[in-house]
Amino acid sequence: MDRLVGVLDQTFKAALRNNKAGGVDRIARSPEFTSRIRQSVISQSRLQIEH
Repeated sequence: MDRLVGVLDQTFKAALRNNKAGGVDRIARSPEFTSRIRQSVISQSRLQIEH
């Protein structure tokens, strides 16, 4: 869980930096943000399994 919270935090901060005009609520609900989170989690899972 801690790792997933870290992924969520990093991804959200990056999205906010790239789109300050979008606002926190819009960014969190956007399909692009959801896709980024999914891809990050999948990448983390693959790294964990291989090591």
